[in-house]
Amino acid sequence: MDNNNLKVLANRRFQHTNFVGSKTTWTFNEDGSKVNVKAGWLGANTVNATIDVESLGDGKYVGKGFISQKFTLEGNRIKSGPVSLTEIFE
Repeated sequence: MDNNNLKVLANRRFQHTNFVGSKTTWTFNEDGSKVNVKAGWLGANTVNATIDVESLGDGKYVGKGFISQKFTLEGNRIKSGPVSLTEIFE
């Protein structure tokens, strides 16, 4: 795993809200090697998982959990399958 490529993810948060109001938030740890994924609807969390992240190079990554999820970092957005998460600043 190339830690230099993971540093661009460090301490960043991304969020997606779908058309029915369900929110998904990805929060990366201090070195970008792990992401906490939370999802919920109407104030109830239905997902809360921490997943290891591995760099594939060229802005491409994979989350190593029960099911591997590939994603791409494009500026202040993450593209994961058909979903795009936007970086949030709070």
